[in-house]
Amino acid sequence: MANSRLGRGFAALISDMREIDSPEIATYDEKGALNKGVNEVEIDRIHANPHQPRKTFHEESLRELADSITAHGVLQPLVLTKREDGYQIVAGERRFRAAKMAGLSLVPAIIKELSEQEIREIALVENLQREDLNPMEESEALYHLLTENNLTQEALARAIGKSRPAVANALRLLTLPVQVQAMVRDLSLSTGHAKVLVSVKPAEVQIALANEVVEKKWSVRELELRIAELQREKKVPAERVKSVSPEFRAFIADMQRVFGTKVRATGNEHKGKIVIDYYTPDDLRRIYDLIDRLKEEE
Repeated sequence: MANSRLGRGFAALISDMREIDSPEIATYDEKGALNKGVNEVEIDRIHANPHQPRKTFHEESLRELADSITAHGVLQPLVLTKREDGYQIVAGERRFRAAKMAGLSLVPAIIKELSEQEIREIALVENLQREDLNPMEESEALYHLLTENNLTQEALARAIGKSRPAVANALRLLTLPVQVQAMVRDLSLSTGHAKVLVSVKPAEVQIALANEVVEKKWSVRELELRIAELQREKKVPAERVKSVSPEFRAFIADMQRVFGTKVRATGNEHKGKIVIDYYTPDDLRRIYDLIDRLKEEE
């Protein structure tokens, strides 16, 4: 399952890049000279990262940064890696775009030797740590980091400085229909709305509710009230509801705790079905491991 060697290597790489691409790393010293390890690179020789997870760069925000660069220069160097036709951006694409907008011909940069995999990882983590991604870009970035590095959610959360529940909740956004994901991506829907919609089924209802949120400008609370109303409308008549013992409810709660995910039961001790939800490959691997260990104890 998860490879601990890869996890440690990934964490070490991120720790190294935190030191290099930190806001505290300045381009110039107090005398105005380039700090050690910082080079000036021709901006025309620099190419964007084709795997940049951030797809949206707001023009107004870039213009504000360009104005600051015109007045003060690029105060934090870019991080680049050498390529046959020049350099590729590892970290700092927003600074690069703003510098071009400001008309600079040279930009300060730190040059690092990195593999394609390392470049992709660093670009993802840089954006996650700076909170530069919209909610869907963040979910996709987390998913790529998990799958490409064979990490557990716990290991990834530690490496990027987030809680495991925050990582799990972000990944669940990928279960939303593509129409709803598009609304989250362009910020028509907030992350709060999206998290509430994840719990609703089927997809057609999620889409209909998302459209209502946008059209009627519902708050998250108003969406929750609407969902509760829909659930009451679908409630099974009282005479068809069979009683469930406290022991059975405790059993389902124990399953949720053991598997670390949502467990649903319909019916009672005599007849029914139990559904174990999983939202990511990591969830499925964890459930698989638990069942595999139970088989070994037989």
